[in-house]
Amino acid sequence: MPMKQLTDSANHTLKQLKGFLSQIEEREYVQHLPILFESTIGMHVRHIIEFYQCLVKGILQGEMDYDARERSLLQETNIQYAQACIDNLLIDLTLIQDNNDIVLLTEQNQTAHKLSIQSNVARELSYVIEHTIHHFAIIKMGCLVAFPHIQFHNDFGVAYSTIKYRESVHSNVSA
Repeated sequence: MPMKQLTDSANHTLKQLKGFLSQIEEREYVQHLPILFESTIGMHVRHIIEFYQCLVKGILQGEMDYDARERSLLQETNIQYAQACIDNLLIDLTLIQDNNDIVLLTEQNQTAHKLSIQSNVARELSYVIEHTIHHFAIIKMGCLVAFPHIQFHNDFGVAYSTIKYRESVHSNVSA
């Protein structure tokens, strides 16, 4: 059951991303924004997509490495291509059924050695979802400053635990 909840959550975040991409213009997508330290919205979208792609590849191989991303220039400059990648990920997520063990390879300092950490699919999927929400907050911040015409749901870029907390505070105040 936890895998179904996680894949549903991942689907939700990716569909939110697609909804956002339907609002932004290509020139806005690639514009370097001072508030984002000259990164672009497209760079953040690519980053999100590639984390999901690493997850899918890692599940297939039994070993994942978020540092070994492709860093696709096409994903960060072409909205239609990014949307197609998201569509593929939505299909891939339907194939995730089991919480298998997986090895996470990670670089935590400047040495040439990668650490191998035992993990599992559920833990890594949870991480990628939270990572996505974090980047949603960055995207939202950049757009609110540079492209105020783009509409966001109030919960876009807000952690699920924060949403739940806000709802509990609101229900206690109105009771």
